[in-house]
Amino acid sequence: MYKCFLAKAKKKWAKHLNLCRSPCVSFPKVEPIKNRKSTSSYSCAFSFLNLTLNGNNNEKNIKTILIFTLFICKAFGQNNELQNFVDQGVKLYDNGDYKGAIEQYKKALQVDKKSPLANYEISSTYFALKDYEKAIEHSDYVISAKSNYIDQAYILKGTAFDMLGKSKEAIKTYEKAIKEFPNNHLLYYNLGYTSYSLKEYKDAELALQNSLKIKPSHASSHLLLGYVMSEQGNRVKSLLALYNFLLLEPNGNRTKAAYELLDFELKKGVKKENEKSTTITLSDNKESDEFRAAELMLSLLEASKNLEENEKKTEYELFADNTKSFFSVLGELKKDNKGFWWNYYVDFFYSMTNDKHIEAFSYYITQSKEDEKIFIWLKDNKDKVEALSKWYSNYNRKF
Repeated sequence: MYKCFLAKAKKKWAKHLNLCRSPCVSFPKVEPIKNRKSTSSYSCAFSFLNLTLNGNNNEKNIKTILIFTLFICKAFGQNNELQNFVDQGVKLYDNGDYKGAIEQYKKALQVDKKSPLANYEISSTYFALKDYEKAIEHSDYVISAKSNYIDQAYILKGTAFDMLGKSKEAIKTYEKAIKEFPNNHLLYYNLGYTSYSLKEYKDAELALQNSLKIKPSHASSHLLLGYVMSEQGNRVKSLLALYNFLLLEPNGNRTKAAYELLDFELKKGVKKENEKSTTITLSDNKESDEFRAAELMLSLLEASKNLEENEKKTEYELFADNTKSFFSVLGELKKDNKGFWWNYYVDFFYSMTNDKHIEAFSYYITQSKEDEKIFIWLKDNKDKVEALSKWYSNYNRKF
């Protein structure tokens, strides 16, 4: 059943999973143009050169001052010119005129061919045009300059390698970058994405864990980790990551597919044979042994939906009840276990359960179903949703 379902759904999920890459493919401009400090604010005023020559002015000193001043003015003028070209390029890029943006960036590089800013911007634009070789070439200029935007250039370069089918080169690029920028979560995320595409799931898991340790609010890392664990047959771990993703992103292009996978994992291994008989099958994945009791509880909870006592409950009430029971069981099991999954996810959801936010959480993350009942509940229970939001803002993640 599991393999059959995956075979049918894999293409659908993959389509949405590719959107995980969007924070890295749609490379952010170094600084939004409206917030950039224009170099036109520089002037060639000479007030900063208010020099006193101890009463011994002579022609040589005056020439020296004039030459120095002219040099400063020329440098400011060039910087202003380069910035203007870059600003125009950014406007064109934002309007989708990539070729026009390239021309502006080329003009900027004629002013200073080693400019990290101009090289980064033109690299990003070549990537948008799918000219990945050029994107790599200009990313290398940024990296070798050892100035600004280096970590962003590494991300761009690695992704360009990936798009060229050179995934191993991409991994080398990310690993090198991580040594220089160990606190950049996107480098770990991209490393995880590339490892996932190569089916190197253990490496992907580790990279994504590191990304989430740095930035717990990075929705894409939670989502991709959910897929990684599902591919390995780790049902409980996949669910934990997916639950967290849906809390951060309850709506959007990726959410429906993520919720479908969550629903599938919740129901996996449970088959209703007839009105009186339900079959439960657990995975034989030895690596999931630490969550074996929780997985069994999941299946029992799913099977209990058919009990007479639950007949009058709505699917959303059952979802909230079972989610609460699932997190409660995990919290109790945590006493005898430790590690990333227990400290990072289980503590988080167990604390949410103890602080009575599971009902609001359960309705909030089901918005992608676009059921009027969900929106009515959210509207009628704004205080509970706000309390959940406040709780989340104040929670300190552990790992």
